Parts: sequence; C-alpha cells; structure tokens
Amino acid sequence: MNRKVFAAGLVFIGALIGGMVPAAASTQYLGVTTHKFLQTKRKIVTKNAAKTATITIPKGTVVQIQAISASNGKTAVGLNINQLSYHIRKTDHQKGLMTRSIAATTKNFKHVSVPKYLAFYATQKTYPDGALRNYKGDGNLFKGTKYPKNDTKAKLARVHITPDGYLEYYKRSAFINKQVDGKPTTSVKITKAVRPGKSGKTTLYTKSAVPKAIGTKVKKSGKYRYRVTIKRLNQYYATTFYQAKTKNVLNSIEIAAGYQVGKQQYFMSESTVYPA
Repeated sequence: MNRKVFAAGLVFIGALIGGMVPAAASTQYLGVTTHKFLQTKRKIVTKNAAKTATITIPKGTVVQIQAISASNGKTAVGLNINQLSYHIRKTDHQKGLMTRSIAATTKNFKHVSVPKYLAFYATQKTYPDGALRNYKGDGNLFKGTKYPKNDTKAKLARVHITPDGYLEYYKRSAFINKQVDGKPTTSVKITKAVRPGKSGKTTLYTKSAVPKAIGTKVKKSGKYRYRVTIKRLNQYYATTFYQAKTKNVLNSIEIAAGYQVGKQQYFMSESTVYPA
C-alpha cells in the first residue's frame, strides 16, 4: 500500500490561483502562513475547487488556512471545506474538499488567535523538511484507542470541533473520508470554552443538547446548559503498515494521540512517520 501523504498546505493547485479576483493597486494583503487562523470581515461567497457548488461563509466566521497561493505579489488562501461547520459546507453536495482561492486581503480577513475551544490539540505544529514525518492533527477525535489497521473501511464514532466553533458528533463515521462530510448526528454551537488547567481538560459548553455519550446537562436554562470535556491523556499509540508486496518491509507508522471525551476513550490521528 502506498501511504505517502501530500500536505495540501505545501502545494496549492495551480487552477485555484486562476480563481483569484483581480484587485486594485491599493488593496492590502495579509501576511499568511498555513494553519493560522483568520476571521472573515464580511460575507464571502466562493466556490469549491470543482466549481460545482457555492460556499457562503458568513461575516465573523473563524477559519483555518489550509493552503496558500501567490501570483504577481497577491496572496490567496484555500480552506478545507470539512473544517467548516455543517451549516456552511452542506451546499457542497460531496464534491471538492477545498475552496477556490480567496484573496487574503484586509477587506476579507483579519488575523485571530487560536480559539479556546481548540486548545486540546496543537493546531500549529509542524515537522521540519527531511524529518520523514508529517503532522495531521485536525480536531477530529475518533472513539477507540489507536489508528485502525483497516483504515479505509473502519467506521467509528467521531467528535469534531470546528474552527468556527461548532461541536459536531457523528454516531458512525468513515475514518477516512475523501468527500465532504455529510450531516452530523449532532451539530451545536459552542457558547463557552475553558482552556486546559492542571487537569488537562478543555471544557466546552453549549446551549443546545449534546448526546449523553459525550456530555452532560448541567443547567436547566441559559447559554451553558450542556458540558463536554476533552482531556488529552499524553499517551501515544502506534499502528504499523507494511508494503503490500513485501510484507516484512515497513512502509509507515501511524501515531495516534490518546484522549478522553467525557468518560470514553478517543484518539486523534496525530502524525505519520516514514522509515528512512
């Protein structure tokens, strides 16, 4: 099995560059790097990369940069549609995982810090060139203890905290999904987040109900009725994959980081290591 992973943040499809809208000479561009967070300063209407669906991103939406393109001194960013909450991405109809390029101008975006509700994992981590390892953390937590051997067929419960502040729960989700995510079992807006303290728990509150499998009701009314805790266990699990034709030759090692959501054990696909 060829398990080479290509980082979308390093290469942005040339066709997307052509989607940039010409800007006036006075237009100011933000300095941008992959994985950083931006907030929209106005409603942005764009297309998916396949040009088959219109994606409308409301003003005030926090997004994470997945890819960057540059042309004639003008920069643009590409967003992973699966990192947008369902009420935004549902118009994609399962085609095209990336948006078209969006001009990274001060009219469209402003820089923001890493949101509190994403404090349970390292959003900015990277490995240097030549490290034979790539970072994959993306806020998706799967029920279980380690990366599954049958990764292309596995279906697991999943919790996803989106950059725009939604808690999405899937009772049964494909572990590897090459399409835009379908409708979650539950999708609720996070109304408050408390960063990890000594306990290592990120605590999230919502007004709308969350499944008992991951959270509890703590108040009868108000914006903070339900609570979900995500605890990083500081434990790592390795799953090895060997070459299909030469089964004694190691091809890659998948590293999963252990978590606890409520009282149940989850993991995040944290990185892939390739043998030298």
